[in-house]
Amino acid sequence: MAQHHWPFPSSSTFRTVGGQGNFIEEAELESVLASAEVGVWQLLSDGRSFVVTPATYPLLAVPDDERPDTCEQWLTRVHPADVDRVAGELARMRLHTGQFTLEAQVQAAGAEAHWVEIRGRVLRDDAGNFAGACGTVQDVTHRKEPEVFRDLLLATLSHDLRDPLTAIQIGTAMLLGSQLEPRGLVTARRVIASAKRIATMVDQVLDFTRLRVRGSLPCNRRLSNLGLIAASVVDEMDLAHPGRQIELEHDGNLDGHWDADRLTRLISNLVSNGLLHGDPAAPVTVRALDRGGDALVVVHNRGAPIPAADLATIFDPFRRPARPRTSVGLGLGLFIAHEIARTHGGEMWAMSSSEEGTTFAARLPRRL
Repeated sequence: MAQHHWPFPSSSTFRTVGGQGNFIEEAELESVLASAEVGVWQLLSDGRSFVVTPATYPLLAVPDDERPDTCEQWLTRVHPADVDRVAGELARMRLHTGQFTLEAQVQAAGAEAHWVEIRGRVLRDDAGNFAGACGTVQDVTHRKEPEVFRDLLLATLSHDLRDPLTAIQIGTAMLLGSQLEPRGLVTARRVIASAKRIATMVDQVLDFTRLRVRGSLPCNRRLSNLGLIAASVVDEMDLAHPGRQIELEHDGNLDGHWDADRLTRLISNLVSNGLLHGDPAAPVTVRALDRGGDALVVVHNRGAPIPAADLATIFDPFRRPARPRTSVGLGLGLFIAHEIARTHGGEMWAMSSSEEGTTFAARLPRRL
């Protein structure tokens, strides 16, 4: 049973501004934080147990008659739409060092859900082992509600755009199959190409709003073959970009339980990125590789490298290059590809240099 006490060693003291004057007593500081509706927590070195200040419990949607002292117990108070994401973030937190921020909906029984922002820092000992984490928690519902409304509005508009877009694509395809004069044929092809680009943007906005509202993408896992998925993407890209060279390599057993449609989007986004930013005279290479319990998707292109400073934010949403050669859409492609990998329990990373070119790779657990 967790106890109400200051979750740091008793030797911890806090000076006033500038390091001069009297020390602030722990009880006084706790009172100040409680008045500001700021909770303080500490995760212990076992990675499961935690202690908190009294003000933290209501912020975490914990009623007075419950005092959880493990992460697993607290996760029962996280909204079902966020629980998988939060559990994954907590697991990844123990593998990293430094600061982190996590937002989630929490809900006490019989009460409305509210949003909290958890900020903290991961600590490690001299040997580099996980030594715990500590930080604060605040209610940010007032800030999140307008964001959620905006995201739901975007999702509704995007969903409603699908039907007219489908009608445009079907109607134009029928025109292409009829006897059109050359100018009409060129126009029809331009219309259908534009409709496909808009449809891609609509799908990206829908995925983005799902991620913002639910914290994860729907994932319909079925037995699939990553090699066949990659081959279908390469075939489609070859037709869409007849002047470019796209190569496919694969090896080993590439069966796994994945959402084939999602992985098609992941690979397509990475290949599109390589075609847009890579050297037009060099091929974009797609590799699907057997790595035992995992499979690996690797997309490589030659060309100008990504600056080292940009690699840290390469998977952020709405990120666009400073000087694109052509229109690059909404800047959501890499973000969505990264989130698709995460939805499958995997990860994605990027490497780039003048000598080796640019490589995006995704590790995908098979879950067989």
